[in-house]
Amino acid sequence: MIAQKVFEQCLANGLTIAFAESMTGGALAYEMIKNPGSSHVISGSIIAYNIEQKNKLLGISLEDIKTYGIVSKHIAKEMATAVRKLMNTHIGVAVTGNAGPEKQEASSNFEAWIAIDFKGDVQAYNIKFNHLTRLEAIRKIVRLTYQKLNQSL
Repeated sequence: MIAQKVFEQCLANGLTIAFAESMTGGALAYEMIKNPGSSHVISGSIIAYNIEQKNKLLGISLEDIKTYGIVSKHIAKEMATAVRKLMNTHIGVAVTGNAGPEKQEASSNFEAWIAIDFKGDVQAYNIKFNHLTRLEAIRKIVRLTYQKLNQSL
């Protein structure tokens, strides 16, 4: 999988990575940890699945969550930067999304925001997946996140 390629690039370049996952529930970190020697690359992962944990563990303000929505570009970027700084890594990766079966309040789509903070340069990507099952959506987000990471490196 492309996660192994990202791992190899990080290892070869001395880069470390941390994850802040919501919708993917640890699947991103798992893909990285499957590689032997992953302790040289991955610093850690936080599964901040609900608002309270995004606030407590990552320091995302409740005001920002109320203003922008939990599934938003703004919150994804804040999560990526927070986990990068918290774990003192080169790369912080965050995913916040809505895989269903119910849609988030104020959302008309099943969607996710992926954010990658690479040494302070933060990029965010929106993916909609209205016709996928919950597991298909999670797999798609994991694959796309690693594709974006591969492009960033």
